[in-house]
Amino acid sequence: MRIPFITNWVQRRKLRAEVGHLALHAFYNSLDEIDALEALLEVERRKAMEAEVQARVTAQTHRALNCAVAQFAEAFDNPLTAVHQADGLTFAEVSALSSLLAAAGRPDAGELWMTHHEMGNQADESEDSDDVAEAEVVGA
Repeated sequence: MRIPFITNWVQRRKLRAEVGHLALHAFYNSLDEIDALEALLEVERRKAMEAEVQARVTAQTHRALNCAVAQFAEAFDNPLTAVHQADGLTFAEVSALSSLLAAAGRPDAGELWMTHHEMGNQADESEDSDDVAEAEVVGA
């Protein structure tokens, strides 16, 4: 048998309970989503902090490297040093030295080292050819 007031009240109560249950379920799901987003945000914050620290280290390294290159260029941008030392170095060494001086903003100094190295090698070659000519004369 159906009693109108009681039946409607029971149905409304049942609907309220279902809506409350659905609302509570949605609330807990939103809390889980918020927790996941907060964890993701924390990971991104840590990555940003690590990137900032790495950028600072890189900047310090670049400053130190630039200072060292400037000191090196200052020391080797010397014609007398190039005259006396270039011919004692290999081509690869002089080429590297020349490239570093050019990169430091002193391309003329790099060319000077290359020129003196070439001049030193030409002198060595002419000395070797004289030795060969003398050996031919002695052997004859």
